[in-house]
Amino acid sequence: MYKLLMPLIIIFGVFCSGCSNEKNTESNKIVLTNGNREITFKKQPQRLVTLRQHITETALEMNLDKYIVGCSDIIDPPVAEHLQDRYKKLNIIAEKYPTLEVLLLVEPDIIWVDRKWAFVKNQLGSMENIERKGIKVYLSESGFHDTNNIEYVYEDIDKMGRLFNEEIVAKLAIEKMQSKINNVQEKIKGIEGKVRVLDYDSSRNNLAFVGCRCMADELIKLAGGVNIFNDIDKEWATVNWEEIMVRNPDVIIVHEFRGVTGLSKIEVIKKNPLLQEVNAVKNNRFIVVNLDEIYEGVRNAQTVENLAKEFYPEKFI
Repeated sequence: MYKLLMPLIIIFGVFCSGCSNEKNTESNKIVLTNGNREITFKKQPQRLVTLRQHITETALEMNLDKYIVGCSDIIDPPVAEHLQDRYKKLNIIAEKYPTLEVLLLVEPDIIWVDRKWAFVKNQLGSMENIERKGIKVYLSESGFHDTNNIEYVYEDIDKMGRLFNEEIVAKLAIEKMQSKINNVQEKIKGIEGKVRVLDYDSSRNNLAFVGCRCMADELIKLAGGVNIFNDIDKEWATVNWEEIMVRNPDVIIVHEFRGVTGLSKIEVIKKNPLLQEVNAVKNNRFIVVNLDEIYEGVRNAQTVENLAKEFYPEKFI
């Protein structure tokens, strides 16, 4: 009897062992909703590529350094001061977006990228082709929308926190941002006659390239201002100078990025004969912001505070 039972016990043990492993695999599975799709991970990824500076800074804020095998260059200097030393240690693989060939060299499990425009021929190529190579693609939540909301940033932080087992750090990062924004809104509560704001990026073919429903619009709103071009139903648009003159902003936000200073753009605006009677020009009310401060990421709450202090300095004495 003993001899007959022994093989059965061994077989049963092997079978149950297989069941146990399958159960463990299932328990480690992570499913993230990303826009209108779901991304399934059999286990926590170990090799992350972050593309665009604001994405990398957000990942660093979440203590994901040890997972980052590649990232974009610093294109909107400077990096947030408390993250600069850590950013310098990362493996830079591209200025903004690498080619697929360069991406494959660092063998990522997942890439975190900000916009669909990264997936073109001379950059990453198609998202589908990347995923056929076994690489998961997480597109920032704002990349699925034509307008922006600070909640999308919180969603990204929360999801990356769950994916990389940094839920506590993610929760604290979100709460810190929310607290800062809530404090600003408490100070400006009851403001009448909100400042009218132009979010100016650059000049293109003698037209102004401006922020409409981009993240800057959301940050302006949270800081108590009104974006004069928020009625244009897309993130960015080119407009003529006459239209800026008619809409007459009280404040002009000027974007600064590598190779082009905010001050040089301000000088161009000040010399434009069509803008001489614009309130912001007459009163010299310009705010220079780094692009990384208004792209979706961990710096957004500080940007809200910075803007509010410029919009309503009397509320922050």
